[in-house]
Amino acid sequence: MKSFVAEEYDVVVVGAGHAGCEAALSSARMGMRTLVVSITLDAVAMMPCNPSVGGTGKGHLVREIDALGGEMAINADKSSIQSKMLNTAKGPAVHSLRVQSDKQKYHTEMKRVMEKQENLDLKQAEATEILVENGIIKGIVTRTGAIYGAKAVILVTGTFLAGKIFIGDVSYESGPNDLRAATELSK
Repeated sequence: MKSFVAEEYDVVVVGAGHAGCEAALSSARMGMRTLVVSITLDAVAMMPCNPSVGGTGKGHLVREIDALGGEMAINADKSSIQSKMLNTAKGPAVHSLRVQSDKQKYHTEMKRVMEKQENLDLKQAEATEILVENGIIKGIVTRTGAIYGAKAVILVTGTFLAGKIFIGDVSYESGPNDLRAATELSK
């Protein structure tokens, strides 16, 4: 396949899950021309498993992201079905807020925020290669051969990178929710 130069960016973010959305929004809000690539735009801020934000394990992280101007907590509020303070029978040091979100609404709202963000482009593409010259990041190449130049590349591929589904003794390549796995970049 013949490659072609598609566009130049300051930052390319590979993956549009929670971390990819926050990285891209942060970069764009700092005035950097930013591109986010996702295998499918249906996976932007997708919650394939547990649709919770917060809780004992990651509640402090959500609050830190919120304090830094991130979208996760704002979006969780917009898509909330239920919120609950966990561990109330214990001391206040272990109290933890958890929000259960409507999966589709969370995805739709985060995608809308990203599409409206100045300095941010969202493209459906699979990154297959990271371009490096003399130890310096130069961008990415997509499955279609498009080259997106960048001064920085942020990899936040989550469970799509070399993703596999295991059912008993059977396994097959797949991302979450039977979406295509990112197989080329992992090589």
